Amino acid sequence: MTIQGTDEGDRVQSVVKTLDILEALWQAEGAGVTQLTERTGLPKSTVHAHLTTLRSKGYVVQNGDEYRLSLRFLSFGEHVKHAEPLYDASETPVEDLADWTGERILCSTEQNGLGTVIRACDGERSISSRIDVGTPTYLHCSAGGKAMLAHFDQPKIDRIIDSWGLPAFTDKTITDWETLAAELETIREEGVAYNRGEYLPGISAVGAPILDNDGGVHGAITVAGPQHRLENEWEHEELHNQLLSAANTVEVNLLFSE
Repeated sequence: MTIQGTDEGDRVQSVVKTLDILEALWQAEGAGVTQLTERTGLPKSTVHAHLTTLRSKGYVVQNGDEYRLSLRFLSFGEHVKHAEPLYDASETPVEDLADWTGERILCSTEQNGLGTVIRACDGERSISSRIDVGTPTYLHCSAGGKAMLAHFDQPKIDRIIDSWGLPAFTDKTITDWETLAAELETIREEGVAYNRGEYLPGISAVGAPILDNDGGVHGAITVAGPQHRLENEWEHEELHNQLLSAANTVEVNLLFSE
């Protein structure tokens, strides 16, 4: 998914072009100059010049006419994962919840106003999904995102919405502040958040926040699955108990890792 913010700031255009090319390569899982030109809207000469520079620095590899991201990015990804305390703290709780529910479990955190999945685990009946480790998501249309939003202070919520808006992804996405505000209040009262097919059609989720002792937000843990199956289980108190227990275990793990 391509995410575009509204804050242009003092951007260095050559850097923007390089990042656009890298993102296009990642999304295409490899591409030639012509395909990258179509994806980015940049001139062929510009794309070729940036690719030549990236190749000379070891960030892309070339096989014939096709370019791909190099394995050098693995070191960046591993560093970023393990620098985030939530990654290690969530390992066992996420795996245990996947075993218990049989569904796909996600642990995510917020950065720059977006949610990012930092750990995912599949249960025995999980469905395939475009959401995986590293996937950025808008907070207003995901269970984990809403669980986090509900516990941010109002100025931070306002900044996030001002930057990213409330875009629709399905006909069920909440796109107005009044409706979202009411739902965030309900989440604070009930302790869990729901995604009712609001990001991907037919996929629902229930999420719980991961908080510190002062109510600060570390992230969220989410159970995701087919809408018809998961929503039938929302009324089962045990699902909520297991989800909240997993979130609490992550909180304890974070506390003792400090």
